[in-house]
Amino acid sequence: MIIVCEKGVVISMDFTKVVLSRRAIRNYKTDPVPEEILQRLYEAMNAAPSGNNHQPYRFIFVRKDDIRKELALRACHQDFLLNAPILVAACCEKDRAFDTAIAMEHLILSATNEGLGSCLIGWFEREIVREILNIPHNHEIPILASIGYAAESPEAKPRKPLNELISYDRF
Repeated sequence: MIIVCEKGVVISMDFTKVVLSRRAIRNYKTDPVPEEILQRLYEAMNAAPSGNNHQPYRFIFVRKDDIRKELALRACHQDFLLNAPILVAACCEKDRAFDTAIAMEHLILSATNEGLGSCLIGWFEREIVREILNIPHNHEIPILASIGYAAESPEAKPRKPLNELISYDRF
């Protein structure tokens, strides 16, 4: 499928294929992500809807090895993050994590579309992340993510049957 946008021609997967093929990746190649791909990720994130189009977030893309290492070891305590070429810290105004999560999902699905792997990280020491990245205290840090070329191809994990997740008209 080819999608033509105002900035040129972008090759794109079918959206359903993107959603169904996305996996949490915990093993990355050390290859850098090209700048032109990053620009498309930024554009996808920027296209996310938010209440009153307020866009109450800032995303910090950490590419420097020393900062990524410090985040991985001090704040996340997860060695798999050491090989990810990019760590992303999503920051937002207080009580605006919902809008931020939508923008993060746009970013992650765009990364999948570009052939990149990613892993969302919800458990980490927020105050250490704040210190390392100089995030002001009037901002929350709801989620981090790792992004890079996958060095693994995990199988899909079993999902609950839809009848356990969906009901009509009442709970």
